[in-house]
Amino acid sequence: MRRFLTILLLSITFAFPTFADTIEEAKAAVKRQDYETAFTLYLPLADQGVDEAQYALGEMYSKGFGTEQNVEVATEWFEKAAEQGHLLAQLQAGRIYFLITEDLVKAHKWLNVISERKIEGAKKLQLKAAQMRNDIAKEMTPEQIAEAEKLAENWLAQQ
Repeated sequence: MRRFLTILLLSITFAFPTFADTIEEAKAAVKRQDYETAFTLYLPLADQGVDEAQYALGEMYSKGFGTEQNVEVATEWFEKAAEQGHLLAQLQAGRIYFLITEDLVKAHKWLNVISERKIEGAKKLQLKAAQMRNDIAKEMTPEQIAEAEKLAENWLAQQ
């Protein structure tokens, strides 16, 4: 019985590709500019909460690669990945909220999160995010800034 369970477990393990394998296949498809394949590989992973896949779908929707361009859907995917701590998704969410949707509070929040996180090797990105946040703050009311700072503080506290 034990041998049967071991064989069954090994069969199942080798029958289904791991997240890492599928992510690598999707990245390879993007390199080949086979965006439709990449999209179909990323989508189920993104639906299962894999932040890298969510970020990739955000990029694909924002550029119209493998799917129709849709900034609103791109923003949703960036937001999901950003909530999980994906640094580039946080940056893209901040940029889209500022430049396209003009949601200054959310833009400030994500750029503030980036600049306040303790991230090894991301000093330049953090400085860029802080500068963007400060530029956005010039267009915000004190109440909006306080709200954005509170949202960023809450996100950071949950990590």
